[in-house]
Order: sequence, then structure tokens, then C-alpha cells
Amino acid sequence: MSSQSVVYEKDVKSEEWLSRSIKTKIHVIFQLARPAPKYSLRLAPKLLLQIQLLAQNHRPVPVLELWQPIFRKPKLTGDFYQKVKLRTGDIYATLDDSYITNLTGTPKDLSSAEQYGDSATLQKDIVAVMCQKDKTTSTIHFRDARCSWEASAGTGPAQSTPTYRFTISDENRDSLNPGRMVLQWEKRSKEDATAGSLGAEQFVLLLIDLKARRRSRIATMTPDMLEIVVRKSSILEYLQVCFDLTQPVFSRSVQGPCDALSIWLYTQTLTLGAWVAYQEGWFN
Repeated sequence: MSSQSVVYEKDVKSEEWLSRSIKTKIHVIFQLARPAPKYSLRLAPKLLLQIQLLAQNHRPVPVLELWQPIFRKPKLTGDFYQKVKLRTGDIYATLDDSYITNLTGTPKDLSSAEQYGDSATLQKDIVAVMCQKDKTTSTIHFRDARCSWEASAGTGPAQSTPTYRFTISDENRDSLNPGRMVLQWEKRSKEDATAGSLGAEQFVLLLIDLKARRRSRIATMTPDMLEIVVRKSSILEYLQVCFDLTQPVFSRSVQGPCDALSIWLYTQTLTLGAWVAYQEGWFN
């Protein structure tokens, strides 16, 4: 599998999605691309999903890719702040050099890259690992954070609506206490979609401040798209609180606090969204 964009059946033109002139603090759109099934005897990691940025005036640019190792690969997570054991059945996310901080710039040429093996994967940034505990719970570690996230699947008030909750893991806090900030993907129906169709599936990501008793909508995801929209400065302030609670340890040069928060928001949202997609069976 080369590192160029994965092409799938209905390629969405970025111009159609980026033509919206909405005044927002943050507005970025990604598409979820699934690689064609590939049967190979190569003992290389399996590409499960590629998330692409819809950059204006460019074809979709790969930014985050989800992989599953064939064997245990403890060396891949050696630079994580926490000790993470990557096992068979776990999932890890890699980040391409062309990320989201420059939406109008020229993406790098990805067409000449070799197929991914262990050596090629090591050259990419492994930013997150999803360690499966059982079918409905996982611990998600991010390389640039001291705290991990505990992911769990449940149901909403209607007892039939899937809900996926993410709480910051803190050893000093009681296990029954979720802490102040919670991220939660909730399944919602789309009013303009045909009932029972794949397009009728939609999840909404909420940032929940339990202390302030406030729920802020920050992203929407379908099987093909993920859109992050933050319209109010107050929501950015709540996101900053959540960012600080994860105890970030950015080791790479970042232009400023705004860029650090944006990079954190995109990586968190895409990774947690990918975990939901995995639980929902959206991967191949």
C-alpha cells in the first residue's frame, strides 16, 4: 500500500465542501477512505483506514492513517511518555508530514513513497495507540500527552442509541469519577437521509464540561466524512481546559499556543472518531 491518497468509489470534490462561507473559529473537513481489500503474504502492518484532509484547490491530502500490526511491536511506541505495549489486535495511528496547520499550502509529493513495511512505518509519526481491553473498551494513548483516554461503548437515554464516551485517565482519581471533561460521540439521525441507508448514520462529538454542566458540539462524522466546526470563542476556552488536563508534552516545534491547540484538537478528534468507526464496523 503506497502512501499516496487512497481512492475510493465516490471521490468528493473539496470545492463542493469548502465553498461554505461560514464565519467560524475552526472549520475543517476530512474524508474517510478505505483501502481496497488486499491479500498478501507480506508480514507487514495492515492499513485499515486513511483519513484525508480536503484542502482548498487540492486533491484530498492524507493526514492520518490507522494500522493494525501483525506481531507485537513494542519498539514503535518507544518515544511515548507512557509505557505502551503494542500487541496484535491493537490499532495505531500514524501522521503524515503534511498536516492541517497550512490548509492552502502545497502538499508534499507522496506518490514516490515505497510500500509500508516496518522500516517505513518507523519513519512516520506514530501519534496514538488504541489498546483493546475487550470488545467495547480500550485505552487510547497519545504520544504527546502524559494522560491517556479510557474509551467505552454504551447507549444513550433511549437505550438503543450508541454512545461512545472518552474520559481522561488519572491514577489519583476514583474509577467512578469521570473527571471534569468528557468527550462523547453520540449517534444521531440525519433528517435529510433515507431511513435505513448508510448515509443516515451520523455521529456528533460533544465536549462535556461536567463542572459547568455544558455540552458543546465540536464535530460531526458519517461513514465517509468527518467535519470539525467550532464557532464560539467560549468553546475554544473549554477545549483549552481539556487540552491542559491531558498534560501535553509537545516535543516538536509548534508555532504558538493556538497551533498547539489546533493540532491537539484535530489529532484527538480524528483518532477518537476512528475508534468509533472501528466499533461501528466501518473499516474493511
